[in-house]
Amino acid sequence: MRVAYFPGCQITFNLKSYGRSVEAVMAALGVTLVRLPFNCCGNPSRGKDLEVSVFSAIKNLALAESYGLDIMTPCKCCFGQLKYALYWYENRTALRDKIDRILADQGLFYTGSPGGPPGKPPEVKHLLSFLYHDIGIGTLKEKITRRLAPEKIALQHGCHALRPFSVTGFDNPAAPRIFKALVNITGLGAIDWSLETECCGSPVARDNEALALKMITHKAETARREGAAYICTACTHCQIQYQGKEAAHILSNKNILAVTYPLFLGAALGIPLAEMTTEDSIPPEFKYLG
Repeated sequence: MRVAYFPGCQITFNLKSYGRSVEAVMAALGVTLVRLPFNCCGNPSRGKDLEVSVFSAIKNLALAESYGLDIMTPCKCCFGQLKYALYWYENRTALRDKIDRILADQGLFYTGSPGGPPGKPPEVKHLLSFLYHDIGIGTLKEKITRRLAPEKIALQHGCHALRPFSVTGFDNPAAPRIFKALVNITGLGAIDWSLETECCGSPVARDNEALALKMITHKAETARREGAAYICTACTHCQIQYQGKEAAHILSNKNILAVTYPLFLGAALGIPLAEMTTEDSIPPEFKYLG
């Protein structure tokens, strides 16, 4: 199986361990990650110039289409942005026509354009939906070589993939099930946590750090009260938010650790932790899991 890999800017520069663990898991599952010369997903410019934002995303889709590949990204921000761009592209005729003209000047086209060439446009998939739908729970269960110790896990879903469902089509935003199913097959137990679909605080951190840290403190306290040893993320910005210096100190004081999902799945698949991250970045609490 081949898929165009879209790690996004943050993973590439600020969360390399997340990217490395994704690559290791995909290799173990027989998935070839094809790296294309993608540009930014367009999210940083969305609030300043919608046209630039949508074009950035659609150009990536057109590039993937030229290779006949779907896009898979472990970044929920990138996933949400690509989905949002498709929404605006499909619903604003003048914007779509302008983007199509610019793409044509660059030798690209996107099949999703009404009246465009026939064919199947590339699908945009997040890591979790790719594992759940494309690989499948049954196949993952067959490939698991060891079940992890039955620790309780609190899930941090991330906002960009869940809402609005009419745009992203990812999972039930009120009662998501994909992430929980993927965690539970490893032997870990995802708890029913009232805050799992609430924001991690990342969007407000730059303007109001105190509020963002208050949100993290509340999450850490409630997750620990429910017996969770970990907060599990599958969102780049959520993980970056949790492992910031002040946030990590808060979590440490509450005796809880934020870990990205591929580390858990990789461990269950029998992948050495050293292949998924650098030795000095493996939290001691996680090192001996299972």
